[in-house]
Amino acid sequence: MGEAADLYKQLCRKHNIEPQECAQKALMGGAVLDLSGQALDVGTCAVVGKMMQVSSKLDKISFEDCLLNEDGIKSILLGLCGNSSVKTLVLKGNNIQSSSTNALAKMLRHNATIVRLSLEWNNLGMHLESFASFCGALAKNSAIQHLDLRSNQLGAEAAAALANVLMRNCSLLTLDLCWNNLGVAGGKTLLESLRNNRTLVTLNLIGNNITNDIISTIDDQISKNKLLSVKEKEYIGQTTLLKEQLERREQFSSQQLKQLEDNLAQRDFALNKTLQEGEFQTGRLEEQLSSKSLEVQALRAKYEVVSSALHLSQERVAVLEQRNHSVEEELKSSQESAIIENSKIKEALATAQAQHGEEVLSLRTATAHLQAKVSELTSECEKQKQQNFDLRETTCSLQAEVKGLKVESEAAVSKEKTRHKEVMRSLEKQHSAEVHQFKLELQQLETEMREKLASAEAWKVETQAEVASLQVQLSTERSSSQTQLLALKKQLKAEHSVVIRGLEEQLHVMEESRGDAEERLRSQVAANSGLRATTTKLTSQIHALHNDITELQAKEESWEGEVKSAEKRVREEFSAQVEELQLECKQIPKLKNSISEQKRLISDLEHERDLHKREAKMKEDELKKVHEDEARRVAMLHSAFVSYFNSSPGLPSKPT
Repeated sequence: MGEAADLYKQLCRKHNIEPQECAQKALMGGAVLDLSGQALDVGTCAVVGKMMQVSSKLDKISFEDCLLNEDGIKSILLGLCGNSSVKTLVLKGNNIQSSSTNALAKMLRHNATIVRLSLEWNNLGMHLESFASFCGALAKNSAIQHLDLRSNQLGAEAAAALANVLMRNCSLLTLDLCWNNLGVAGGKTLLESLRNNRTLVTLNLIGNNITNDIISTIDDQISKNKLLSVKEKEYIGQTTLLKEQLERREQFSSQQLKQLEDNLAQRDFALNKTLQEGEFQTGRLEEQLSSKSLEVQALRAKYEVVSSALHLSQERVAVLEQRNHSVEEELKSSQESAIIENSKIKEALATAQAQHGEEVLSLRTATAHLQAKVSELTSECEKQKQQNFDLRETTCSLQAEVKGLKVESEAAVSKEKTRHKEVMRSLEKQHSAEVHQFKLELQQLETEMREKLASAEAWKVETQAEVASLQVQLSTERSSSQTQLLALKKQLKAEHSVVIRGLEEQLHVMEESRGDAEERLRSQVAANSGLRATTTKLTSQIHALHNDITELQAKEESWEGEVKSAEKRVREEFSAQVEELQLECKQIPKLKNSISEQKRLISDLEHERDLHKREAKMKEDELKKVHEDEARRVAMLHSAFVSYFNSSPGLPSKPT
């Protein structure tokens, strides 16, 4: 604290005042300036007052039993008017009265940091006007909590002024009025004022000639104030606890919402991935179907070529039959008339037979060519079988991937449920531990208050012996105080009504704030229930998606069964057709019927292919609808979360 000592020396040099050694030593004592029992001159008091206006290091100042004169007290109090660091001021035993009391009132009007003020062993009650101004300033001061006015020659009129203070001041907690001359009338006025005061928790009235019944009623009123202060502290503590719990719940719910949003995003990503894979697989299937259609068209072209060759062979057979018929007619007509030309006819028949043999050979080569084409068709059928086997393997792999995704989603949902249950258990344990700790603290406070009451009763017994010795001195001062009491009663009544109105307004404001806090708590509880409802809705939506996936898998399995049955039917029909073609190679007239049956089967295959394409397209549309519904649900959930965070009080609005 060398800075304060240096400042003191500078101010002494500036004002040509000789510094006192006791003041320099006291300024070396840290944040406490203790000048108790020191004989301070006016110049030192003026310098100390200047220091109070500049310095912000001092916390407590004591001028106990210094017997300062009026100018010194005024200088110190003037310096404290602009001070903002001193919280404790001790002016015990300094004969403060009249003009010094007015300076003290001026300091109380301007200072807003002094919490504890000790004015014991002064003469504040000697001049009622200055004491009334002091009480008026004290009533408006909202910083002082502890005031010591012991042995200040306060009478009934001073009690009226103090009653006005008690009705108007809402910060004073303890007031010590021991060893004054308040009397029964002063006790009654103080009792009336205490009925409108809810903050004073300690009032000492020992040695004031007040009857025991008045003191007991005052003690009852003070005990009520103590209970009210304890309840107010409990209410403040409970409100702070509720605010902390609500903040923790809001943080926990926001974390859960973020986790749910992340899970939904992951599931959307997985669904998009599966949809892309499904689209890729459908594209591959469409490509394979297009290649199969091209192969079918090539087979159809080959079939048309074979049918045209068969048609040419049938025309040749018809031409040969016509020639044979014409030759037979010519033979019948010429048998009778031209026996001579028999040899020529035989030669013509021989040539015709040779030509017929050549045509038969050409027909045999055509049948061999057809058999080679049939073998090519069988090899192409085997290739188609291999391709169908590959498609079956790809579908099996897709089913395995879908099952894996289903298992992963179910595991994630189970983990979320278990983690939510664990968090709720931990919150319940924490709440029970806090309640137990609060009960222990209440028990400890009760024991401490009982000990304090026991010590106060012992001190009361000791002081009653001193009261008997001072009663003679107080009886002489009683007559002068009664005249002052009548003048202050009227003023106390007016101020009493004003204080009552102010306290009623404050009580109304506190009730409104309490109602607002309860409404906020209800809104938070409703918001938590809404969040729980949204979580249940999300779980139901997830179950619905799982059901949709199982339905799609069932449809895919049924479609695969239909494809397998159609493939088997086509194979059987194709093998039967191959056998029929072999028979038709032997029996040429039956080829027309088999060709018509082949055309019909090809049209059926094309119809089935179109049906499969339509089913694949319908499945793609269903998957797109499911994806759009999921995106719409996510958007609605996001908008609900944003509206909740914007509507909840005491929280920053969440950015969109």
